[in-house]
Amino acid sequence: MRHSKQIVVYGCCLSAVLMAIFINGSDALAAENAENWRSIYDLVMRWVNFAIFAIVLVKFAKAPLKDFLSDRKGQIEKKIKASQEQKEAVAEKIAENKKMLADTVSRFEKIRQTIIETGERKKQEIIEDAQRESKMLLEATQHKIEHQIREARNAIRTELIESAIALAVKRLPAEITEADQKKLTDLFLAGAAGR
Repeated sequence: MRHSKQIVVYGCCLSAVLMAIFINGSDALAAENAENWRSIYDLVMRWVNFAIFAIVLVKFAKAPLKDFLSDRKGQIEKKIKASQEQKEAVAEKIAENKKMLADTVSRFEKIRQTIIETGERKKQEIIEDAQRESKMLLEATQHKIEHQIREARNAIRTELIESAIALAVKRLPAEITEADQKKLTDLFLAGAAGR
């Protein structure tokens, strides 16, 4: 392969040198007294040289040039294929990333919903606990009030009884007669004897 490329390069260089010699040399070889036929001859020779150059170029450079172009075509096709594969890989990654983003969004939405539900549940639990506590506090306060009312009633009763006894102790000696006292003593003795 490399050998054929070198042949192409050498053939092109040789052809270019020969072409330059023929083109420039025909002017140098022309004499001052050249007749009219010389210009036609020079033109014909230029076309002949071009034809020879074209034939040499086609004969020797056709296969290497064809190989070079097919190699270049293959390289370009490989690059295009690699680029397409990269493009497809990038498109797949983009699709995966979009899917991951959608999954992440839905997962965050589920987490948000779970947090909201948990918050609502906690809120309800706090409200229920507060209601239970307030009910217990109300019941405890009510029991306390009832207890204080009972104690106040008992204190009032005790005070009333003591007042009544004090009043009775004060008034009874003045109001009890001797007959009443004898009656009370008999009753006491009868009660004591009956035991």
